Amino acid sequence: MASPVVEPGSSSPGKSQPMVRVTGLSKSYRTEASEPIHACRDIDFEMDGGEIVAVMGPSGSGKSTLLHLIGALDTPDSGTIEVAGESVTGVKGRRLAEHRRRIGFVFQRFHLLPTLTAADNVIAPLLPYRVGFDKRARAKQLLGAVGLTGREDSLPSKLSGGQQQRVAIARALVNDPMLVLADEPTGNLDSQTGNEIIDLLFGLRDRLGTSLMIATHDPGLAARCGRVVQVRDGRITEDTGA
Repeated sequence: MASPVVEPGSSSPGKSQPMVRVTGLSKSYRTEASEPIHACRDIDFEMDGGEIVAVMGPSGSGKSTLLHLIGALDTPDSGTIEVAGESVTGVKGRRLAEHRRRIGFVFQRFHLLPTLTAADNVIAPLLPYRVGFDKRARAKQLLGAVGLTGREDSLPSKLSGGQQQRVAIARALVNDPMLVLADEPTGNLDSQTGNEIIDLLFGLRDRLGTSLMIATHDPGLAARCGRVVQVRDGRITEDTGA
């Protein structure tokens, strides 16, 4: 399987600083019908470049919230977040867009645009920007890298769940991210297809040095990761890398 292109000037992150550093991170949600839900409670966490970390915990434990906060898809109530040495706490506007471009997101429900082809879904994150490469050629190469050569013009409705997740992974890689956040990436897939998706993600890490943080319920997947962080009631209760 061909490797995605790494643009000139890009490189794997060094080991001199953590890829992710989270300090005192807290996040609560308020609803009319209940007491505040404490999704994250004073979390301290570090992750090195090139590391694969599984974040495990029951539904509602806070693992997805942790990923969303690191990816700046949500904002914390308190605490700080650094990615590759840069603070992303409270960033807005252009800085927020630049931060999100450094991170690839893979979700359980794929989040593909149903009216766009596979190639156009991969290209979608690039549309607001000028880039120094041919967008369609990049999409074609990435789709080839995830095993979808010849399906560039297929709509999501014509693809299986595993194929849709492969498109989502290609989309996550289109900006050459230094960090990929995967939230239950195999949750909607059968076990065989799920294992293929994990093999694909791990293989990309091996070739590109990309850091992976994977929220999962699957102990088999977690066992394949170099480190497992257990989260319960918004707190880290166990960390095999600590």
